[in-house]
Amino acid sequence: MLFNAKKNFLLSVVLALALAGAALAVKHVLGLEWQSPGASGFIPGFALGLAVILASDLVLGLLLLALFRRAFIETYMEMAGYFTGQRAPEILAGGLLAAAEETVFRGVVLQGMVQLMGSGRVSAVLVSSILFGLFHVIARKRLALFSIWAVWEGAVLGALYLYTGSLLVTAAAHAAHDALGFTVFALNRKYGFFLTGRPARG
Repeated sequence: MLFNAKKNFLLSVVLALALAGAALAVKHVLGLEWQSPGASGFIPGFALGLAVILASDLVLGLLLLALFRRAFIETYMEMAGYFTGQRAPEILAGGLLAAAEETVFRGVVLQGMVQLMGSGRVSAVLVSSILFGLFHVIARKRLALFSIWAVWEGAVLGALYLYTGSLLVTAAAHAAHDALGFTVFALNRKYGFFLTGRPARG
């Protein structure tokens, strides 16, 4: 659902505003605590968060490439092709939507479980990550597998949120990650799988 929205500029912006607005309303009603660092704390937290997410993508991608070489490349390029309609405005709007997602999955679900329900941090990260993955399922048999990747990314973002204590850092890292990822997809569509020349499948 959320992946599909990120192919459309207006839908991404409207959904981002709706998610953020709903999350803020829930925060107010439930009294959830969202902390944000000053600039001196934000910059290192953001840099660390983005580096960790990108490193996890790289490790997971290399592992899948080593295990399923041709099948992984074909599936990856089909995923890149799924976002064929994206241009710069859609990529930026997709990043905005990614930031708004954090207000829901980390700001409400994870924070709510820890603060209001007394859940352990591991179980809170697990539940919020699974929900995050379910909202990123693509209704295509092969591409549906990327929701598992989304669960992993949700776990990394959850850990980042708990480590930094900042929803702003987590939202910014997620937004930058998605914008970079969609840009890489665009380059892969144009030049093939990391310059190997394999065409994208839309």
